[in-house]
Amino acid sequence: MQHLIHTDKDKNAKKVKELKEKAQDKTIQQLYHKGEEEKASAMANKYNLPYIDLSLISVVSETVSLIPKEIAKNAGLAVIYKVGKKLQIAVRDPENYETKKALEKIKTEDGMKYTLIVVSEYSLKKAWLSYDISTVTKKFEDQGVTLRQEDLTEFEKGVHNIIDLKKRIAEINTTEIFNIIMAGAIKTKSSDIHIEPNLDYIRLRYRVDGVLQDIVNLPIKANRTILSRVKMLSKMKLNVTDMPQDGHFSINLENKIINVRASILPSSFGESIVMRILSEDSTGLKLDELGFNQYYMEKVEEQLLKPTGMLLVTGPTGSGKTTTLYSFIRRLNQPNIKIITLENPVEYRLEGISQTEIHPDTGLTFSEGLKAVVRQDPDVVMVGEVRDSETAEISIQAALTGHSVLSTLHTNNAAGAIPRFLHLKVSPALISPSINAIIAQRLVRTLCEHCKEEYAPAQETIDRIKEVISKIPKNKVMVFPKDIKTIYRSKGCSKCNFIGYTGRIGLYEMFTLTQNIEKIILKSTSASEVMAKAIEDGMITMQEDGILKAIEGVTSLEEIRRVTGEIFVNKF
Repeated sequence: MQHLIHTDKDKNAKKVKELKEKAQDKTIQQLYHKGEEEKASAMANKYNLPYIDLSLISVVSETVSLIPKEIAKNAGLAVIYKVGKKLQIAVRDPENYETKKALEKIKTEDGMKYTLIVVSEYSLKKAWLSYDISTVTKKFEDQGVTLRQEDLTEFEKGVHNIIDLKKRIAEINTTEIFNIIMAGAIKTKSSDIHIEPNLDYIRLRYRVDGVLQDIVNLPIKANRTILSRVKMLSKMKLNVTDMPQDGHFSINLENKIINVRASILPSSFGESIVMRILSEDSTGLKLDELGFNQYYMEKVEEQLLKPTGMLLVTGPTGSGKTTTLYSFIRRLNQPNIKIITLENPVEYRLEGISQTEIHPDTGLTFSEGLKAVVRQDPDVVMVGEVRDSETAEISIQAALTGHSVLSTLHTNNAAGAIPRFLHLKVSPALISPSINAIIAQRLVRTLCEHCKEEYAPAQETIDRIKEVISKIPKNKVMVFPKDIKTIYRSKGCSKCNFIGYTGRIGLYEMFTLTQNIEKIILKSTSASEVMAKAIEDGMITMQEDGILKAIEGVTSLEEIRRVTGEIFVNKF
């Protein structure tokens, strides 16, 4: 009898479990139309596991590669996080036979422990991309881009497409190697060329839309000849190999001049070369093409009308500060306004503006140049960068004595400019009267209009996006989205070289030096306190600006995360 009672209980428990599973399966079916992210979220709920959208976190190739590519793809999983012997593994279906089989093997290997995260098929494919580091060369093989003789004028010499660089590099002479490298960079719209010597080869990489792409490995014997060519063109010392050197040269192309800034640095296996291509296409951008949202656009226009005071643009190297300053200068360039710039070096020539190049080796520093400039009766002074106490002090004095001063500063965010100025020995009492506004910026890649893909994120992601938007200070000129059902992500097509992105746009945060900010400056040097007060006064942060752009389909959440850091995702 006891046995029969237990049997009945077991049967009932089994029946209840089956009914629950059927109900859960029905729920999943009902949610099917909501998209793959919602299905993944539902799958996670079914098995009482966490869900995540991998577009929102950083997954590195070293972590993913802990499991061989074929095993991971066959098992439908990817390692996304590792600390010691603890792994976090993303799976599409935790009950899949191959998945369970692979997980069991991982568990028995070397005392490894793991936790599971449920993700969508799209997220898994994104993680698997880490196995295959794509190259610009492969993309151009697919596309068959050609470089016409008339387009490349003096430096193309026999190059028909970018694949010639890979196929003919070992058999062509020095000048041709250099010309092909330059031609490939220009045709791919690269901003930088990296030539890095290793033990038995030279690594050639291009930076395209802010991201480095492997191109080809050159034979080690080519390093000396390329170095000689770069040094001669840049007027560097040929016999100096143990010290850094800088220089610049120009290329004639299609009746226009392309300026190139070269830097050489000694390394373990030889001298490393980086060449920055200074294209006037970017600095020719109008103010309304930079990416300022409507709220910030009005604020910038208002600041540019002020006849005195300093307008600072901050951000790391390569964040587009110079492009922004040149756009300001173009807007201010009128016959009745005298504008003088101090730059190191002068990257782009602007008609109607007095541009002075800094030469520290001859004593013409930013500070010395600024002392001379203020005696030239300018209305607007652009100082390429505030980098020392003397330049900071003279810039402040110029802003206080009837000049409009534009400059840049290296800080991580807008609020960081305040403690940076204090560190440069500027008196706290002079900061608010002299600085009108501070802008911080980053550049993100814009989604390719030909192939960007609309998708429905999981409700959890939508809820968090709405939570971020709800915390953004409201203003009179911007309309914030209320109902968010879909956003966009990258896909890749021939138009964008299968990258999924083409071009870049700015993310911005900006605040003016209000009385509230002034009180903080006088009593504290904390950037976090300045940031909190600026947000209270209405500042939209760079990450919030990026999320709004992602909602509009300009860029992706994945790109915002890459540039600004993790977004509304708890760290593991």
